[in-house]
Amino acid sequence: MIMNNELKQNILNRFKNKKIAVLYGGQNEEREVSLRSGKNVYEALISFDELKNNSILIDVNDSYQLVKTLKENNIEYCYNILHGTSGEDGTIQGLLESLNIKYTGENILVSALCMNKVYTKRIWKSSNIPTSDFMLLKDVKEIYDDKIEGKSLSFNFPIILKPISSGSSVCVSLIKTKKEFDSITSKIEDKNNYFLEPYIKGKEITVGLVLVKEEEKKLKKEEREKIREKREERVKKEIYVFPILGINPKNEIYDYDAKYTPGKTEMEMPAKLSKEIENKVIEICKKAYNVLGCKGLSRIDAIIGEDNEIYLMEVNTQGGMTNTSDIPAMAKHIKLDFNDLVLYILGLID
Repeated sequence: MIMNNELKQNILNRFKNKKIAVLYGGQNEEREVSLRSGKNVYEALISFDELKNNSILIDVNDSYQLVKTLKENNIEYCYNILHGTSGEDGTIQGLLESLNIKYTGENILVSALCMNKVYTKRIWKSSNIPTSDFMLLKDVKEIYDDKIEGKSLSFNFPIILKPISSGSSVCVSLIKTKKEFDSITSKIEDKNNYFLEPYIKGKEITVGLVLVKEEEKKLKKEEREKIREKREERVKKEIYVFPILGINPKNEIYDYDAKYTPGKTEMEMPAKLSKEIENKVIEICKKAYNVLGCKGLSRIDAIIGEDNEIYLMEVNTQGGMTNTSDIPAMAKHIKLDFNDLVLYILGLID
């Protein structure tokens, strides 16, 4: 998947005379990350002579103003680098589709589905893809000194508290005692938007995947004769997997602070895994990517427990593009320049 000169020029020629907007910022808790990502993406696009005069940067503060700006600038394509609520949950995707503007990332349905960690885990479980058990916060029935009980499950402390629909590890908490649980949850206004998982001690990893479409060679003569009436080339779908990134946070968990503060997390590129575990991770992540209907560039977070079992945690369809983000680190390892990575993502638009 390394960008070659022919592919690079094809993408540049395709977007040479097209109006492109980079959408960044937003008005949620991930605004600061999106601002950093968007600035990097915009600078990457305008580094190409073919794109520097037809690319603009839009801070998304208000839907009405956004529509007005898009129309005034005759925007045809959007590089969406908004994170979190409204940016990667299908909301902005629906708005852009209503305006007949094509965009990077997943479609409305896949964006909404992957943004909801509980629905994601339910689909994975129904497809026999390994992921940890979970309990909705609103379903908690009893809390004891050593464990917490829900409608049908019980977890021993420590546990992890997560928002159902949020990214960048925002509001993720490691809870070790009943007292901590009471203190943290008492400050939560909407308990319907949180869930609990057992704390899994082990090695954290993240896996970048993208669907690569390429035409197969023409069918053999015998096959062509069998389906002569069709006379068309088949399309082969191949999933490219980036080198697996190992994550060693200096904090107890890979929270927002560890993720976006330089020096707070040590990265292993590639992750130090046995070949057997590595192959198993790749196989599971490909299946997990497929069952969710993903087609663009996504990143799946997982933990390899001390029992060597693999637990998928969540999928991110709109990864950060900051200087400390995971996908750019993976690209760098395969010698894919950041500017070319940005261009490649733009080229994924159908």
